[in-house]
Amino acid sequence: MGVELHDNRGLICGYLLQSQGPAVAIEIGAVSAVEPPADALWLHFNLNDGRARAWIGGCTWLPAEGRERLLGSERSAFLEVWGNAISGALADVYSDDPERFGLVYVHVNQNCLISGRRHPVTAAALLHADLAAGLPIDTTPALFNRLFTHLVATRTKAVAEFVAVIDQAEDRVFAGAYHAVRLGQHRGGMARLRRQLVADRNACVDFFAHPPAWWPKPATKNLRRLGGALTSAVQDLELTEDRARLINEEIDSRQIERTNRNLYFVSMAAAVFLPMTVISGIFGMNVGGLPWVDDASGFRWVMACMAAAVTLALALLAWRRML
Repeated sequence: MGVELHDNRGLICGYLLQSQGPAVAIEIGAVSAVEPPADALWLHFNLNDGRARAWIGGCTWLPAEGRERLLGSERSAFLEVWGNAISGALADVYSDDPERFGLVYVHVNQNCLISGRRHPVTAAALLHADLAAGLPIDTTPALFNRLFTHLVATRTKAVAEFVAVIDQAEDRVFAGAYHAVRLGQHRGGMARLRRQLVADRNACVDFFAHPPAWWPKPATKNLRRLGGALTSAVQDLELTEDRARLINEEIDSRQIERTNRNLYFVSMAAAVFLPMTVISGIFGMNVGGLPWVDDASGFRWVMACMAAAVTLALALLAWRRML
């Protein structure tokens, strides 16, 4: 018995939005590349698939600018409002590696949200899960807002995890257990996250300020709230980076202080025992004329000289307030 393989020609998921009730899953064959859709829909493509790129490139109801943005090779986040559409790319976290980032390319108008990615990303996967679970979304602005909500939520969660790491590191350092604190890897992760957060925030500034005329006011208000949350996440992350830098400086200071104490102890020990070393070196010379060589009490006299030298060295160090 043969196995029928399902082939959706590069479409990861597609949904037809309903004014009442949950969205309906659709396949690429149900969407014409010539006639514009009568109802709002979401199509999410795997841009590594040549058939997906061919479908987008041949979709006549998508404007040329939208096709260009979806199939572009940009490697940084941007979002543009032109005419009655929004196109661009937003940075998102890889689904299989939360420390790496990719781009989700989007084109939004009143009737469709077309998106694509070259590597599995988190926000699009979460939006797919929402619609598959029956979450009712009836318009493309609400759909884009939901996508952006997941983008902000994943970043906010990542920032909160870094904050928790730095809190724990601070507690260890001030408790004296700073030897096990290693922040280099976390500081690198925070720097990468900050770059992506700032890129998304800057990409959305113009869109948040001047959305298309057809964009509903409640959706605009929600977008601006999400933009505020993104800005807060950037500020929290920058403060956390400052705290990490201060913790590293505190660790360096404590290590330098400990090294100085050790060196001071070694220096004081050398200063105390140096006279004894000089005396033993003198009496160890194999020459004639050394005192007490033939005296039965010679050893006691040498030890007394050593004790006197140590006592004198200690007295001098105490007088100089070096002990």
